[in-house]
Amino acid sequence: MNEDTLGRALGALRTTRMSEAASDRVREELESAWRDRASRQTRRRGFVVPGFARAFAIAALVFAVGLGTLRAGADSPLYGARITLEDGLVGLQADPVGYLSELYQERLEEAARFEATGNALAAGRARDAQKDALRLLNKIEPQVQQEPPEPSASTAITLPSPSPTPEATVEPSPTPSPTATPTLRPATPRPATPLPAVATKPPTPSPTVAPTPTQFPVHAMGTVTYADSTPVNDACVSTGVDSSCVATTTSGKFDLWFLGKKYDTITLYVRKVDLLSGRTLRGKVTATVTGPTLSLGNVTLR
Repeated sequence: MNEDTLGRALGALRTTRMSEAASDRVREELESAWRDRASRQTRRRGFVVPGFARAFAIAALVFAVGLGTLRAGADSPLYGARITLEDGLVGLQADPVGYLSELYQERLEEAARFEATGNALAAGRARDAQKDALRLLNKIEPQVQQEPPEPSASTAITLPSPSPTPEATVEPSPTPSPTATPTLRPATPRPATPLPAVATKPPTPSPTVAPTPTQFPVHAMGTVTYADSTPVNDACVSTGVDSSCVATTTSGKFDLWFLGKKYDTITLYVRKVDLLSGRTLRGKVTATVTGPTLSLGNVTLR
């Protein structure tokens, strides 16, 4: 078939008329096809999720992921994301020093808890997070030594001394010459009564305002031995008699960090369960903070 034959065939179709029965059948088939297409589109639109539902689902997913990240422990793969998120929230806090202090204490307890359970990897990650919180705390908190204000000199008020009253002198009256009259004696003046002296109160010194002590990180360290001077391993060091451990001993030594002020008194309790007798050996030590390093000496378990 060439182009001329195709052109003649198309020209013949223009003059060809379709029968009414065939035309009605084609029209019905087209209408049926359109109805089927419209019904399929209607069913498909029935399962469309509204936009607000998608937004709510995304927000719920983000909230769930954030909550799971903030609750991730040091033994979780999300722990690094949790530390990054908590450090990023420092700038949004009204009291960043208090927020970082709580983070430091929380990570310190978490490291001690994993050390007590024997998970060295998780304890190391918690210790790194603890040092990170301490670094941010030292960066934000100003280490300012406040000078005690000097008392202002009080003003002394001097009362004027009373001046003595001048003595009154009575002159004798003149005597007339023709008549001899006795001469009047001059009246003896009465001495002036001096006013009582007013005692001047000494100036009251103004009270000296003591400077407010500033918190700073303190590194405490000590040793733990049995009564026979043998070093103790895996002994629990806590701030209460039976509270959770904040540190454990390794080869008889322990160290920990905390926030304190000068002249604060800290008491630590050490306990260890004797596996042979089942008895809990205990000991404690009390020390006063004088600087960033605190030596606790040796604690003997009995």
